[in-house]
Amino acid sequence: MDFTAELAIIDKYVDIKDVGNGEPLIVELITNYFLPSNRFEEARSWRNALKSKDLKSQMDKEIKEAVKKGTTVSISRMPQNTDWFETSPDGEAKKTDDQQYHYDRTVSYLNQTQDMLDEVDDVEICRNEWITFVARNAYTAGMKEKGVTMETLSMAVSDYIEMILLPDAFVGLEAESAPAPQKSALSVEKAYESRSDVVSYLGSHFPQILKDGFLMNFYCQLGVGGKSEEVIVTDSFVAFLPEKLSGWGAGEMQAINRGSVSVISVGTEFHTEYQGISSRSETYWTLTFETTDYTQFTRWLYLGKNEKEMNQNRPDLAKVLDRLQNYFDLEQGESFESSGGYTTSFGVGWWV
Repeated sequence: MDFTAELAIIDKYVDIKDVGNGEPLIVELITNYFLPSNRFEEARSWRNALKSKDLKSQMDKEIKEAVKKGTTVSISRMPQNTDWFETSPDGEAKKTDDQQYHYDRTVSYLNQTQDMLDEVDDVEICRNEWITFVARNAYTAGMKEKGVTMETLSMAVSDYIEMILLPDAFVGLEAESAPAPQKSALSVEKAYESRSDVVSYLGSHFPQILKDGFLMNFYCQLGVGGKSEEVIVTDSFVAFLPEKLSGWGAGEMQAINRGSVSVISVGTEFHTEYQGISSRSETYWTLTFETTDYTQFTRWLYLGKNEKEMNQNRPDLAKVLDRLQNYFDLEQGESFESSGGYTTSFGVGWWV
């Protein structure tokens, strides 16, 4: 893989991006270099640097089509994946096509060496350039011969930046340098100090979020009439906490990188539950978190079963949307109808 041409484009982009003329170069990188080489992580990262909504939408479509036709890397990534810490970065990398091994080792290596710590301010501003440069340097310095792909290296560098470097969540190490500045002065651990069960749960399931800056939380449901869930939004993450944290019937926590959420689509669901000859109607607002790797997480906000109840609940739910709007792009989603339960039918026989 020859990087000469794309390196020249990136150098040109760095020179002119501050005056707002770099977006055509980003499009050129994505369409002519990243997508044809199955480098989807870099394509998504650089797409996020676009300011034009039309160009973002165009690139989203092209990335989706390329993913369908191309070769993707299926591995377990952070934050769900914690196995990377058990993979030693010491010594020479194994020669293998196992991309999970290469991902885990790369994250572990970056966590141990902390080579980017002194440049953390620049990484935060120019993260897409850093992802490409660090991945390319590793690839050309001998990791290609070890069997790793550029896509795997880019995913590892991207996750390291978003979940370890920027939130200052180094695992198993004490960083001597000053920590990276947080966007929120209130940590999750401090925000939940009166709820020891949540702090304990997060400490055992997702410890890096405790020191991250707390932004907001709200409650929702997993579906129409489904179990309740608490959503915690921080500087770096969006965590979905189950209502029951321990014991029989405890739910599972999910967490995603906040920077990976491209948009939250806000829709409406009108649900009718049938119970024999009677029925009950309810209205929900739906929040669909759409991410840059095209996964979706949908949650339901109960609005009400009649006009009076909806008028009571709407102001509080509107405040949730107002707060979310501070941290995410919101767009109008779809309205649809659903139903469940059973019906009892009255038929007529031959005696009529």
